[in-house]
Amino acid sequence: MTEEDPDEFQAMLNERDDIDLIAVDMSRFQAQKCAAIIMAGQAGHTSYTEASTTVAHYLRAIALDGVRKSSQMPSNSDDLWQLLEHLPWPRSGPPAEQPS
Repeated sequence: MTEEDPDEFQAMLNERDDIDLIAVDMSRFQAQKCAAIIMAGQAGHTSYTEASTTVAHYLRAIALDGVRKSSQMPSNSDDLWQLLEHLPWPRSGPPAEQPS
């Protein structure tokens, strides 16, 4: 197995076709909640670490919704959003100190 040149790999991923121009169906509310979850996970809120992964799966799923017939991966964006929608909004900033 030969190792792919990193620059060639990036160039391949940056190539766009007509399918890549399809808009995804995401509301401003959904975008804000996804961003808040990701930022909470990055700030160290451990309860949002797994939820950050769910956000990534959700974003991938909504990207595939418009091309579902040509995709080899099933899209379950509605189910994933239900999981995210029921999570409480994370507090901003780093997690509070836990009493010892």
